[in-house]
Amino acid sequence: MAQVRLNNTLEVDCSTPGFLRSGEIRAMWRYMAQLAGHDHIASSIKFDLMDVHLLAPDILICDVDALTCRHRLRFVGTRYAAVLGEDPTGWYIDEVNLGPYRSQQLSAFNQAVATGLPQWNCVRVVGRDDYAPDCITRAGVSYERLIVPLAGGNKMVEQLVAITRIEEIMSDRNTFEHEEIVPNMALFHA
Repeated sequence: MAQVRLNNTLEVDCSTPGFLRSGEIRAMWRYMAQLAGHDHIASSIKFDLMDVHLLAPDILICDVDALTCRHRLRFVGTRYAAVLGEDPTGWYIDEVNLGPYRSQQLSAFNQAVATGLPQWNCVRVVGRDDYAPDCITRAGVSYERLIVPLAGGNKMVEQLVAITRIEEIMSDRNTFEHEEIVPNMALFHA
């Protein structure tokens, strides 16, 4: 059984991929890479939430409905639910207020299903006009999300696991970044 250990000793420099700069996201990436092996896609059978219990407050798990391209939330971590102000477990991801850049964020979930490749995005939001979670008190918020597909026995994506790192920031503009993570892209850094 592989378990997550938070190790923030990675030296981050300009060559480090953006999605590996956060310790929590890096820990999830390492765990998922162990599950994937040479297939480049992790098995839903091997994934165990208890292995990543230290990260669970920031995790979403979605069941994929490939026919409708809608993804039902099976698990929503407590920290993520607190930021939303409610627990959307059981809802479809497109029913959740994801804030600005909503269509781009939903697209990242769909791309993970279509390509079988992990997706990373980062949203930075100024003020409370576009995104107003009760627990954010400063001028803005940044949230990074790593979305990793999980395949069933037929090698088709049947679940998505996403870890979201949320922090308060001072920012002068709203921004959105997205990166599709190709196999072996981060092996050197992870």
